[in-house]
Amino acid sequence: MKQTKNVIKEKKYWNKIIWSNLFFTYALLFLILCCTCWSSAFNGDKNKFYANLVFGCFLLIVSFVLIVTFTILNVKKNKNILKNSKFIAYLYTTWIPIAGAITSYIYKFKENKLVKNKKAYAPSAYTILFFLTLAIALIIWIIYLTKGVITYEVDGETVTGVVPGILDVLMSPLKGFVDAGELIIFLLIIGAFLQIVNASKSIEAGISAIIKKMNGKEIYLIPVLMLCFSIGGTTFGMCEETLPFYLILTPIMLAAGFDALTSLFTILFGAGLGVAGSILNPFLIAPAVSAAGVEGLTTTTGIAWRIITYALLVIIGIACVTYHAYRVKKDPKKSIVYEQFEDHHKHFKIGNTEQYQLTTKRKAILWIFGFTFLLMILMVIDWEGLIPGFTGFTWFNNWLRENLPFIWSGEHGIGGWSLIEMSFLFFTSALIIGIITWKSEEDFLQNIFTGARDFIGVAFIIAIARGLSMMLTSSGVNSILVSGLSNMMNNINAQLGILIIFVIFIILSFLIPSTSGFASTVFPVMGPAIATSTSGLTVSGAITTFSLANGFVNLFSPTAGPFVAGCSLCKVSLNDFYKGAWKTLGIILLTMITLILIGTTVPKLF
Repeated sequence: MKQTKNVIKEKKYWNKIIWSNLFFTYALLFLILCCTCWSSAFNGDKNKFYANLVFGCFLLIVSFVLIVTFTILNVKKNKNILKNSKFIAYLYTTWIPIAGAITSYIYKFKENKLVKNKKAYAPSAYTILFFLTLAIALIIWIIYLTKGVITYEVDGETVTGVVPGILDVLMSPLKGFVDAGELIIFLLIIGAFLQIVNASKSIEAGISAIIKKMNGKEIYLIPVLMLCFSIGGTTFGMCEETLPFYLILTPIMLAAGFDALTSLFTILFGAGLGVAGSILNPFLIAPAVSAAGVEGLTTTTGIAWRIITYALLVIIGIACVTYHAYRVKKDPKKSIVYEQFEDHHKHFKIGNTEQYQLTTKRKAILWIFGFTFLLMILMVIDWEGLIPGFTGFTWFNNWLRENLPFIWSGEHGIGGWSLIEMSFLFFTSALIIGIITWKSEEDFLQNIFTGARDFIGVAFIIAIARGLSMMLTSSGVNSILVSGLSNMMNNINAQLGILIIFVIFIILSFLIPSTSGFASTVFPVMGPAIATSTSGLTVSGAITTFSLANGFVNLFSPTAGPFVAGCSLCKVSLNDFYKGAWKTLGIILLTMITLILIGTTVPKLF
């Protein structure tokens, strides 16, 4: 009897999957049929319309036969396998993977039973970008079927757009890897560099040294530490690297009479506002400039206003967090997490900072670390463009190439470095620090590979996004979007336009929190559109707006991994964070809006 009931339940489960696959398969086929028939009807070709209609009906009949055949053969053949494993059922019941994928999000197997998937699912940036690529490919086909062949101009020559096929969609990320090769190389190298520095525990030792010197004046730790974290955020996008500091700083803040929120705010807002006010963040500014592809646009364009933006945001952030710490120190009952004070004090213990002593070796590493980023800034700023008539750096570079070719033969001198030269800088610094901390060849190579591996995910995001932008460009749809956005912006006030862009960037940042992936996806269209408009907006201003919007969202979004991890490490619930931070977030948002509105009135700086 029990076995009979199980058989009946199993049949019901399979029926749900089969009918779900049938529905979504036919829905997709019907969409294709509508597109083809719409195209022929739109062109007024009755013969083509009827031909498409007959072909569509034939396709529906064939799909029905295929689904039934696949179901009978595969379900019966693999019945025992499916009972004892977690095979995804849609592979056996549909011949269109997309339809099966939709079904898989609705139903899932759990202990050999099919149940409704009620668990909230947050797709990763990879999934979002891949499905966005599929959607763009479908849109390109719809435009092609309705409008015909798309032509666009490249360097004065008329080029015919290429309509992507299924294999082209799958190949697009690989093409993106090739097109974004220099940027990906740079990210892998800087990842290796940061890992070697982190392995030496030099940064932790520096923080510990600062803490010891502030003994009895812990309130001054907040501006000092927030400034340090913000410098890391604005120069190299310090984000995940902050996680170890929550465990170091929280016990010290509690012992000093502050609360866990003070530690969370100090690190999160310090590094986060640094990223939001990025001056030369290689994971934000460089990808956006590279993706925009606008002539004359460099990583230093608009740097003056970015410096002002960074300074004001950090000052306001420091003021808000210091005020919070002062109130809690004066009256602990004013803390949002006051009821958890006892639990926090039991959980956290004063860390043994002796293990992070600032030795001579670690001091040397910190000096090299800081000098590397300083040198990067000096090498990418167009000094000869800023100083009229000055050509000394070009002369020196040419002299070096002619007289000392065994030292340097590069084409770019001071102020003209590209991503490859910057990669060389960080690789050289990694080698020097590796020699200082040398243990063995195996240890050094392990740190190199570990650091590079941490940025493989970012590299894939950039590759998928770059492949998507290449598809838009090669099909000619990019030119249509750029023309449409440009015409829209021509008829809009600059201040209103920048606010609309800011809101759009905030919404998109929830879906794509990765700065590199966001920039590589959006700016191939946004950059040229703004550059060709007459609204008064600048591409560098849009990049600054993107930096502010994305940085703001990552301060509180549940999709931002470092933020959620920081709350967890400090033992602060999201609810308590929002209660304690909403005023500060509101002040930061108003400051950002004010800065971008003022920036549009000074386009030479913005």
